[in-house]
Order: sequence, then structure tokens, then C-alpha cells
Amino acid sequence: QFAHWKKKFKWRGAVTFLFASIALFSFLGSTTQFFVSNTYYSVKNSLDAWNSAPSSVSEKDVEIALIKIEEVIDKTPNNALYYQLQGQLYEWLHFSFANDSEVLTSANNQTSTLQSAALSYKESLKLRPNWSGGWIGLASVKWKLGELDSQFYQYLDNAVNVGPQDAIVHRFIAEFGITMYVNKSVHYAKILKRLRHHLDLGIKNPLSRKSILKLISENNINEPACRWLAPSTFAVSTGLLNCEQN
Repeated sequence: QFAHWKKKFKWRGAVTFLFASIALFSFLGSTTQFFVSNTYYSVKNSLDAWNSAPSSVSEKDVEIALIKIEEVIDKTPNNALYYQLQGQLYEWLHFSFANDSEVLTSANNQTSTLQSAALSYKESLKLRPNWSGGWIGLASVKWKLGELDSQFYQYLDNAVNVGPQDAIVHRFIAEFGITMYVNKSVHYAKILKRLRHHLDLGIKNPLSRKSILKLISENNINEPACRWLAPSTFAVSTGLLNCEQN
């Protein structure tokens, strides 16, 4: 009888230990997920704020955000989104060097920062190759490095191929094309056909419309934009560009 109860006690102890272990691992998993989620939104909110007001960014703020996203990646290394955010943060760090008059940064350090951004985008693309944001990120780095070569256009082609309707693709091509036009660059002729197409799609898309119209307004190119777009396009037919005044 004693042996029976002893065996029963051991069995109950094993079951209790099993459930306790499951509860502990569930708690640890929930804690990790809570940390990752909170940190992700903290970084994303910072990026959104800087996109809305670029002059508000500082080197210190970006470095803090980089530490946060690195902690997230350490805990969840197989998520393409976090490498994408890391790449954007490195680009903002590069921007902050030029934006902060008190910071003196060598050209080598600025180039190194952009190379770090490219590595992050490449890690993201390893996990999610059909994500247009990664290809746009690589094209953005090439542009900032002044390397508008065949590889730059290949990155752009890849982005269009995997995300022809994506707002990030419309915004980037609009910004690049308009900048090339304003600066009278030889690259304007190379991008013009694609600029026309993505201006039309980008103004149709509510996720990119505001930023593209702002680009046109800030650069005072309403008239050229009207020439680029046919009368039947959304931007012209709805009066968003006021083309009748041109």
C-alpha cells in the first residue's frame, strides 16, 4: 500500500513539475513578446515622427533607437521587418550627422553608416526577398552614396517587380525623379517614363498621395507635373494639380 501511494505521489509530482515548467516558459515567452512589441512600436513612432519633421532628428535619439532595435533583433533574429527598421535608422543616423551643426563627422564615418544600412536591408531581403521596402532601401543608400549606376537601377527594377502598387515605391520614384528634374541631371531622362507612371499611381494611392503632392508643391513644379500626366489621369481629372491654370 505504501509503495502504491509513493508511486502515485511521484506521478503527481511529475505532472505538477510539467505544468509548472509549461507555465514558466509561457510566462517567459509572453515577457519577451511584450518587450519586443513595445520596443518595436517605440522605434516605429520615432521613425514616423522624424518622417513628419526631419529637422527634429538628433544623433543621440537615433543611437538610442538603434540600441533598442538591436535588442529586438537579438531576441527575434528571423524577422525581416526589424532589419528593415534598422536599415532606416542607419539612414537617419547619416542624416542626423548633416542635420546637427555641433556634430563633426568624417566622410568615412558617414559612408560606413550607409554601408551598415545596406547590410541591414540585405539581411531583411534574405528573410523576405519579395518585399519592395528592402530593395527601395538599397536604392536609397546607393543614391545617398552618389552611386547612380546600373546596380542602383537594378534595385529599383527589383522593387517595382515585387511591389508595383506599393506606396513606398511610388514615393521613392517620385522623389528621385523630381530631384533629378530640379537638378537638371542626366538621370532625369532615364527615370522620366517611370516617374510619369508612378506619379499617377502614387497620387491615386491614399498612402502616398499626400507626400507626393507635397513634393510637387515644395519644388514648385505643378506645371511640369501636369505635362507629365495625361488629362485622363486621376491627379489631373480630379483637379488635385490644378492643371487648368497652366
